Amino acid sequence: MHPADSRIVRLDHERLNGNNLGEFSPYEPESGNLVARGHDYFYSEDEKFGIGVWESKPGEMSYNNLAYYELMYVLDGSLVMTDEHGKTETFGPGEGLVLPKGWSGTLAVPEGGVRKIWVSYLGGKKGS
Repeated sequence: MHPADSRIVRLDHERLNGNNLGEFSPYEPESGNLVARGHDYFYSEDEKFGIGVWESKPGEMSYNNLAYYELMYVLDGSLVMTDEHGKTETFGPGEGLVLPKGWSGTLAVPEGGVRKIWVSYLGGKKGS
């Protein structure tokens, strides 16, 4: 969808429930062993803002100096986030987190997998 288009972007019930997300395939294999699928709902024209739904089977991946901000909101399953200092937090359905730009650590998907809404932003402060 182009930003000049003033239509609302619907996050449809079917995809949020894990339907019509395509086939599972390796996700960023250079960073881990996750097998995932998803749907990108929207990207801004400059591609600095995006939103989608993402689902993964168990596994993990590493982040090293994340290049953008990302909000993750868990719909089903759970995520285990471990920062570079070893602090671990688990997020389940109805919980979310914001990874700050520059974050380093590991995202692990335990048994049962995970499905989440993601929102990413690569840009400056609002109004600047």
